[in-house]
Amino acid sequence: MGNWKVGLCSPGGCLNDWRLCLVTYLCPLHTFGMAAEKSFDRGDGIRCITLLNVPFINYVLLPCWRSKIRSAKGVSGNFFFDCLATYCCTCCSIYQAGVESGMDGKDEIEKLCKMVKEGVSGFDPKKEAKKSQK
Repeated sequence: MGNWKVGLCSPGGCLNDWRLCLVTYLCPLHTFGMAAEKSFDRGDGIRCITLLNVPFINYVLLPCWRSKIRSAKGVSGNFFFDCLATYCCTCCSIYQAGVESGMDGKDEIEKLCKMVKEGVSGFDPKKEAKKSQK
């Protein structure tokens, strides 16, 4: 078994892929879900993102998710440290798992921008305001 590609709370690791670090800091759910998509073969990204938004379930889900990625990528460690890492350094541990699963910051920014554009295309605030007044 090996080590993580980047250390937890490692400034050098964050500077190597500053785009992924920025996406993780601003939108950790995106990195969380995409790392699950890349690491697991069942397409669990959306399910993971949905469950992470449920209070108290996220306290169980984050260490389990990190442990699964660690096991899938052959990284040594234990569940106790997964709990400590996700509770104390949530964004850093999500970034670390994203790097381990092979995410690239430039690609993720493009995907995120594309999803946001698709989500807001055709949105007209004036029409929505009129709908709400009816």
